[in-house]
Amino acid sequence: MSILPILQRRRERRLLRERASSERQTRISLGCGLVFSILLGLGIFGFALGYASLTSDLPSIEALPALLDPPDGLLYQPSRIYDRTGQYLLTVLAPQDAPRQFLPLDSTQGEALAPDLVALTLALTDPGFYSHPGYLLTGWTSPDLHPTLAQKLSADLLLWQEPASPRRALRERILAAQITARFGREKILEWYLNTADYGRQAYGAQAAAQLYFGKPASQLNLAEAALLVAVAQSPAINPLDAPEAATQRARDLLNQLPASAEVTAAQQANLQYQTVAAPVSLAPAFTALALSQLGQDVSLARIARGGMIVITSLDFERYQQAQCALRIQQARLSGLPDPTDCQLLVDLAALPPGPALDESAVSAVVLNPQNGQVLAIVGEMRQGLESALLTGHRPGTSLIPFFYLAGFSRGLSPASLVWDIPQAESVIPNLDGIYHGPVRARLALTHDYLAPAQSILAQMSLPTALQTMRPFGFQLTDTRDFAALLDGQNFISPLTMAQAYGVFAANGMLPLRLTTVLEVRSLDGQTVFTAQPAPGAALVSPQLSYLMNHVLAVDSLGLPAALKVSQTLDGADTWAVGYTPTRAVALWMGGGAPPSATRGLFAALLQSANQGETPLGWEQPVGVSPLLVCDPSGLLPTATCPNVVSEVFLTGYEPVQPDTLYKTYAVNRETGFLATVFTLSQLVEERVYMVVPPEAANWAAGSGVATPPTMYDNLQPPVSRPDLAISAPAMFALLRGQVIIHGSAAGEGFAYYRLQYGQGLNPTAWILLGENRETPVTEAVLGEWDIRGLKGLYALQLVVVRQDGRVETTAVQVEIGP
Repeated sequence: MSILPILQRRRERRLLRERASSERQTRISLGCGLVFSILLGLGIFGFALGYASLTSDLPSIEALPALLDPPDGLLYQPSRIYDRTGQYLLTVLAPQDAPRQFLPLDSTQGEALAPDLVALTLALTDPGFYSHPGYLLTGWTSPDLHPTLAQKLSADLLLWQEPASPRRALRERILAAQITARFGREKILEWYLNTADYGRQAYGAQAAAQLYFGKPASQLNLAEAALLVAVAQSPAINPLDAPEAATQRARDLLNQLPASAEVTAAQQANLQYQTVAAPVSLAPAFTALALSQLGQDVSLARIARGGMIVITSLDFERYQQAQCALRIQQARLSGLPDPTDCQLLVDLAALPPGPALDESAVSAVVLNPQNGQVLAIVGEMRQGLESALLTGHRPGTSLIPFFYLAGFSRGLSPASLVWDIPQAESVIPNLDGIYHGPVRARLALTHDYLAPAQSILAQMSLPTALQTMRPFGFQLTDTRDFAALLDGQNFISPLTMAQAYGVFAANGMLPLRLTTVLEVRSLDGQTVFTAQPAPGAALVSPQLSYLMNHVLAVDSLGLPAALKVSQTLDGADTWAVGYTPTRAVALWMGGGAPPSATRGLFAALLQSANQGETPLGWEQPVGVSPLLVCDPSGLLPTATCPNVVSEVFLTGYEPVQPDTLYKTYAVNRETGFLATVFTLSQLVEERVYMVVPPEAANWAAGSGVATPPTMYDNLQPPVSRPDLAISAPAMFALLRGQVIIHGSAAGEGFAYYRLQYGQGLNPTAWILLGENRETPVTEAVLGEWDIRGLKGLYALQLVVVRQDGRVETTAVQVEIGP
């Protein structure tokens, strides 16, 4: 057999295997290439999408020259804060109200930046300034870091409205690269040095050099330049706010430089800082609050850089009037003449005679409770000088309405009877030293009767009261007891107080935030921020708000208003907090100012705050019912009620029981004892007495309040007569079951007789036993008495009527047993 065919077949099989392997390798290579191409395409597509996302809405770098190029760069105009009309300038966010001066790098153009300042800035802030492309990729996961000057410009001037995030960090680097390529490094360095934040609202080296050293930035020496460079890294550590720390940071920077005679001299230099006057603001406390709130909505650092107009909620004319009223009242308290440099357009009541108060203090707030806009703040004023402070103070009795609010929400009403009396346990006495006995809750609330307030707090429980008060903004940490709540370590600002009482003015609604800034816009007309209407939260129902408005309502202010005048327990501080539907006013006075002074000043503030406003009241909502009640019990009037008043109640909580505080008693006018059935009718008279509970007996005795007699007249049964007598049952007999009554009812002119009984020694109501009987009886059965169901002391009376109309009676007292 020939071997050639076998070899040929083997060769063919090998070729087939090699061809199959080659085809598999080719397919694998093609597949891998296809997958790689797809992945590459997806990567390129994803990168393109990511880059498109990063660059979407990317600010244009062409905005920088409009901001930074002199002389018309917007940033060289300080930002200004105005009142709500835009007419009154409150303050300028700069050391002085003047355009900032731009200094170039090149001295051939005139006055230029000091070379030491330029060199130190680059060495400390951006050492690779001339080598990197304007940005560094390192640190992009830390978006608050801006390692190059171009990145700082991008973050501070172009991306300042974006929150810090890795996305913003990447966009910052894209912009930095564009800025470097478009404007060049020298321009970036020049822009940075003329806009950097050097603390105390000094932006730019020229402003900082003038502020701290009183010289231009062109004349800075090495030590002074080191100081500015160090401050630029931490603007809060500046020569005015932290002089020692700022000086030390400058020396630390100089220690990093190569040794030289100039460096040594700079290290040993004694830096002399300029004394700077406090910034001037027409409304310092309001402006401070507006700036703090502005930083919650926009970048305060960007606003302070310049080129912005801030429109606030301040009603400047109302503020001027409030400040004037406070100055006048404080001068009067000190025994000084009224200031002549302000004119008050409303009446301010004269003070009663009293000692001069040289250490009085006062502050006030006016806001719109409907929308939360703050209209005026007068910071804490002493000796007629207003400060920027609006500090907290002990609330005193201004918290008491909120104790009662907790009660009103749980069934009490303004008409509820409360007792202003000394209690067995330790109770803080009233501020006037007098206890007033039974009063309606509304009077106890408005007059600061402390015993009822403590009783209400105890009934509601302290946790319940705190739960009621917390949503109003009261953060009370000293809750040891009643006295601690009012006079302990709890401090409430007038702003919080006005906002809390303003809830009642707004029918139970609380704006979720106070508004002090209405609008921010740039000098070129672009709107940066517009305040939106603050949403409100319903803290209490309109019905409960109406009850409180009704209780606090005052008629003496000339317009529908509510007012609560309060004191601390030691009398050192007084408050007057009140409102109309559109204005809430909180006034605090310290230094022992009397409540009359606070009340008079509040009246002037409220009148001024409501000028131009339509005087509106509060409409009675559905769910509130007016009702005539007896004062002070708050129950339904009776014939014995001494005073009937109109009160308001939550529907469904109106009283249904007649008054029980006042009762009529039959009294023997000669003995003063309670009359009995045996007291001669001509000696009996009806007297109305207050029925006090046992715990109020001492108060009643000490206050001269007449209480009903507790003893009865002597029991002297009438002399038995043959024609008029009850012989059985006997006097004080103990009876049970069916009673047979014996006696006599006869005599000359007899017409008829009847039997009747009543409860007690001197019954006020009689019940007949059968009909009138026209047959005379002599020592026989007069009638029967079924006493089943009766128990206690009763009077059994025989009444004989003569033909001439005369009525004769006799009676016995009996005890009905079980």
